[in-house]
Amino acid sequence: MKKTRYSAKLLLVITFLFMTGTNLSAQSSHRVLFLGNSYTGVNNLPQIISDIALSVGDTLNYESNTPGGYQLIDHSLSPPSQSKIAIGGWDYIVLQGQSQEPITNHNVFANGYSNLFQLIRQSNPCATIMPYMTWGRKNGDLNNCPSFPVMCTYEGMDSTLRDRYLDFTKYVNGEVSPVSVVWRYLRENHSTIELYQSDQSHPSTAGSYAAACCFYASIFKKDPSLISYDFGLNATEAAIIRNAAKTIVYDQLNTWDYKKLPIADFRYSTGAGVNKVYFNGINMQNVRQSYFWDFGDNTTSNAQSPSHSYLANGTYTVGLTTTTCNLQGTYTHFKDTVLQFCNHTPTITTANPWLCKEDTLWTEPADSYQWVVSGSVLPETNRYLVNYTQYNISGFAVISTLNGCSELSEMFSKSHHWSGYYFDALGNPCEGDTVKFAVLHTSGFLSGSEIIQWYKNDTLLINMSNEDTLLVTSTGKYECKLIDPISNCPLDTNSYAIEYDCGGTVGIVNRNTDLQTINWRVFPNPVSETLTIEMADWQTSEKVQIYNSTGQLIKTLTVVSSASMDVSDLPIGLYFIRLENHKQSAIKFIKR
Repeated sequence: MKKTRYSAKLLLVITFLFMTGTNLSAQSSHRVLFLGNSYTGVNNLPQIISDIALSVGDTLNYESNTPGGYQLIDHSLSPPSQSKIAIGGWDYIVLQGQSQEPITNHNVFANGYSNLFQLIRQSNPCATIMPYMTWGRKNGDLNNCPSFPVMCTYEGMDSTLRDRYLDFTKYVNGEVSPVSVVWRYLRENHSTIELYQSDQSHPSTAGSYAAACCFYASIFKKDPSLISYDFGLNATEAAIIRNAAKTIVYDQLNTWDYKKLPIADFRYSTGAGVNKVYFNGINMQNVRQSYFWDFGDNTTSNAQSPSHSYLANGTYTVGLTTTTCNLQGTYTHFKDTVLQFCNHTPTITTANPWLCKEDTLWTEPADSYQWVVSGSVLPETNRYLVNYTQYNISGFAVISTLNGCSELSEMFSKSHHWSGYYFDALGNPCEGDTVKFAVLHTSGFLSGSEIIQWYKNDTLLINMSNEDTLLVTSTGKYECKLIDPISNCPLDTNSYAIEYDCGGTVGIVNRNTDLQTINWRVFPNPVSETLTIEMADWQTSEKVQIYNSTGQLIKTLTVVSSASMDVSDLPIGLYFIRLENHKQSAIKFIKR
């Protein structure tokens, strides 16, 4: 009988713990480093999060460095921030930039988080980087409004900051704490709750509490509506804020998680040395991962893109294992491929020391052939590769089979000869301008030997033959075709087309920005894997070209407003990026 009463009491205690939401096994503890400025320091945000966590049985162990006005680049250079990062063992590292820098100093902002990412990974390989998404000022930033129109209103500033922080989070493969989204939800649905101090910028008590509830849900992955700590707010406001954090963060945790699983994929090319191979780990999703190569001959490497020489002909199986880690565990991915080295080694030949667009590539006689470009198999299976430019401008190789043995040639990476001609068009006839559509040369003048033909709506303008400039004043498609018979590539044609529609049925090309002063930039710089090209207030497609330090064209990309380019396969060094059809100065960047 006593035993029965004892069991009933135990059951009552367990039931009470369950109903109060206190699950002892679910209690958790996290070590978090906060690097920011006054937005983090005011009201001591880390301590509010700690008090919130304690109210539901969790523990936040934290350190912080939050000097007023600090930018991310400042933290990357700050000895106190560097030493705190170097302690290691952090579960999360929260990064908050200066409140305006993602818009007014975007390049500095991008360089800051790039530098911090590299610094963090040295001593915290598995820490989750958590950007602190800050908010737009209460009524916009009027001081910066003339130079940055998106900052003229709260909505414009807030939306742009959100997008910048999401880009930041993608770059570091982290998790964002979407504080500004919680704030906007409260502004739109509970406008009586004042989130700002009187300066219309820094957080009030309610604003910091909203940020803390957001961080609790982001870090601990738990329902913030169960929090019992109110931070001095009245119970009704505190409950509204907690439920807002639940709706925006806890109920949508996957939305704010940009961590990616590892990718094991690679291409390879043959080098000039005996049985030398260059391996390139392909990382199209920009995943931050470790690499382990097994070359199949009892040798290994941990580099992303190693090279290796095989001492003897034969068949080898090469395997790549990639690994990532975070609070949820360690993840791996694997891929292998077979390499073969024969008594014959194919090479690729052209007619001249330079390469023209009209050239044919060929190799030595063999039993069969398979052409590839940048690791991708082409349909070409003959000894000759005709009209190679339909596939690419460089990066070709051939696999030839002789007496049953197949071997890959060294990559043919010669770029075709650039004539130095380019085209320019200033103004917009739809806005009353007379557009000078001109042929130009990097030397500053034309040689006089050029054959120049102008077309309007695909009809040859006979009276404009060999003129270097066409004046455009009306709707139409205009095209210039140029041949230089005394160049190294006399059969190559340089051409460019531009179209204006002033009738409004298709839409007028937006060229309000003078082509001489296009606001464009690239970041991060230096860059390791992905280079972003951005053109402010520019919606027309432009062709972007990357040249190496010797002037060879390496890559091209068409950009509309912004685009990203994978440069992980480029060797370390200095490069130049330019707009193909504009007089803009080239921008230098460093591949590291």
